[in-house]
Amino acid sequence: MDIALLSQDVSTHIALIKDKQISAQELATEQHGLIERVNPSINAFISYTMPNFEQGSSLEKSLFQGICIGVKDNIDVLGFATTAGMATRVGRQAKQDAFVVNRLKQTGVQVLGKLNMHEGALGATNQNEHFGDCHNPHQHGITPGGSSGGSAAAVASGMVGLTLGTDTMGSVRIPAAYCGIFGFKPSRGAVSNNGTVTCSRIMDNIGPLARSAKDLSLALNVMKAFDEGCAASIDFSAFNRLSYTDNKVLLVPENLEKLGVAPDIASDFAANLTAFTDLGFTLQYFDFSNYDFAAARRAGLLICEADMRVEHQYDWEHNQHKFSEYMRGMLSYIERKSPMDIMQSERVLDNAKVFARQLFKQGCAILMPTVLQRAFSFVEPVPANQADLTSFANQAGLPAVSLPMLSDNPLPAGMQIVGPLGSDNQLLNLAERWQEHTQFRYILPSFD
Repeated sequence: MDIALLSQDVSTHIALIKDKQISAQELATEQHGLIERVNPSINAFISYTMPNFEQGSSLEKSLFQGICIGVKDNIDVLGFATTAGMATRVGRQAKQDAFVVNRLKQTGVQVLGKLNMHEGALGATNQNEHFGDCHNPHQHGITPGGSSGGSAAAVASGMVGLTLGTDTMGSVRIPAAYCGIFGFKPSRGAVSNNGTVTCSRIMDNIGPLARSAKDLSLALNVMKAFDEGCAASIDFSAFNRLSYTDNKVLLVPENLEKLGVAPDIASDFAANLTAFTDLGFTLQYFDFSNYDFAAARRAGLLICEADMRVEHQYDWEHNQHKFSEYMRGMLSYIERKSPMDIMQSERVLDNAKVFARQLFKQGCAILMPTVLQRAFSFVEPVPANQADLTSFANQAGLPAVSLPMLSDNPLPAGMQIVGPLGSDNQLLNLAERWQEHTQFRYILPSFD
């Protein structure tokens, strides 16, 4: 098995195929072999198939050159079921590809399989009693994050170089941080959610995970498009976007410990700031404690619970026994709330937009840790504040990219850059510049 090949990013794989140093079929065979070897213990893929590339295929003339990806199992892929990690949806075959999957396939992408996730996308550990827990490739028995845990674990283990996840309160960026890779949440409306199982209509975002920032840019440029069939879709081509050559002030939260950030995360984050000043940015500190994270957390959960009761209403009425005890508890909570509670929750989330607008008068982007703590054991309690720093971008509809922090700690952690609405490409360009400057290269964990 060619571990050196499997550890390369997608951009390198594309170049190797283009130069005919390897074929798309040979790369897929290597990836399939690694899945057979390590997936039984990691449990990232819940279903997969071996792609068969036709002789003389035109894929090698396409953008993605026949690259194989994995897709979170709440996103439709023709030929696969879309379970959303739920027993109620087992065998529910997708009738067509999701909008973004279709766009990626048109550029040569092959879908290798569907990925494990937290049940219903409502949780950030990827413990799943229906499909089994997904484990962090860096240490068995600890969470890879969620809800897109399988998406992160598949990339971090080398099984594929690019995956799709969904991010409602941090569900792409938390797993990216816990697994030491890159993850991106687009601006609300930049990437169509058509063909996904809803967790929250106003906070859901499909986003890519990869081993390099360049790969995220490559994927986003295909995924980002106006979809007239998606009510939330926005044509961002007309936006006047902020240029980071004009404004080079990064806003950094002060007193991270007061926000609940673990000391080892705060220490690593402080050490990682130098790279950004080396790139010519000025750091300006701001008080984030004025934002009511607890109220926003409660409001966000209530909106998800209400949306999911609508999404899964038939199964709630006819197959409630197939929901886990955890999910039944979450989805029954809404019965004790009124329509006015839901409206009040939406108003609470509006505060994030107003808060962000004031911040972006002072700087071009926010730089802060992605997660407040490193990945933890499945037997440990889930921190209540786990998604506080990631959910802010969802509440305000902003783009955010999670980068791996440089650290000597054996378990990874991440830092994120959050930008104004529509600054998606500028954020990823900055992430690429950071990676080039630091010469960060992801190293696969050993499975021996």
